[in-house]
Amino acid sequence: MRPASWLLVVSVLAACELQEVTVVDFSDVVVGEVYVMLDEDPADHRVSAFLHGTASGGAPDTETFNDALVRIARDDGFTFDLGLAAVGLCVDSLAEGATGSCFVDGGPASSLTPGDALDLTITLGDGRTLFGALRIPGDFQLDGVSGTCRLEPDTLLELRWTSSDGAWAYVNETSINGLPTALAAENIEVEDDPLYLLGLSISASDTTVVFPSEFGVFDRFDLEQDLALRLQRGLPEGTDALVTVAAVERNYTNWARGGNFNPSGQVRVASLRGDGTGVFGAAVVRSFAVVASSGPTGLADCPLS
Repeated sequence: MRPASWLLVVSVLAACELQEVTVVDFSDVVVGEVYVMLDEDPADHRVSAFLHGTASGGAPDTETFNDALVRIARDDGFTFDLGLAAVGLCVDSLAEGATGSCFVDGGPASSLTPGDALDLTITLGDGRTLFGALRIPGDFQLDGVSGTCRLEPDTLLELRWTSSDGAWAYVNETSINGLPTALAAENIEVEDDPLYLLGLSISASDTTVVFPSEFGVFDRFDLEQDLALRLQRGLPEGTDALVTVAAVERNYTNWARGGNFNPSGQVRVASLRGDGTGVFGAAVVRSFAVVASSGPTGLADCPLS
């Protein structure tokens, strides 16, 4: 046998040797996703907590934690518990076959204010406990816009806002109504009505964004090209939109991932510790509405720079 052939036979035989493999058992980990959302009106403040397990072995998790105690405490001693609620109040959708437990506040959240320091304790029925802490971002205001204003069609609106103390980023969102009808004459098909677009100012000092052209930065690959280009000019006649800007703190930013929207980077960074993992995040939300009309509407005009 020639040397080259002999080496080949040795390598083949070596590849056939059985290697000792350690099999790791999958085990579910409790995940808590707890968010504090403060709106302009304290009556609209909201705290929600969704508790679920991980999908061990790739199977949907069906565990529930209905007997958990979810408690929020402010640094001045103000404390309240969240109550068990329908899962739909915590999440829009779940993987097929998956479930979990949802808890929401029954009104005490209206006493929370921007800048509050909060502690979270989640005590499960079997004694396991998760902990978290945060400071809600500071108050901020949109410059010159509130309520509902009229915007000339095909006009861009530059939004500015004051800085929020403690914010790590600003999430910009809009929901635009009436695009399918308004753009039919331009032979632009729009499947979604309303059309939801998401953007991000990934800096505490980045406090401007242009509407609607700079919204939807994370939706560009999903939008039809002709629709994306059309929105660079502004809203068409006969449409209206809800526009929100949310100041989010470190925990929120470090956990946010989904589709193309990944402010946390390559992996999520947890802000809950103890017998599980997850996030305890907060946002301060400011919003207004826009009506695209070339004629009088009785509304104040949106401020243009």
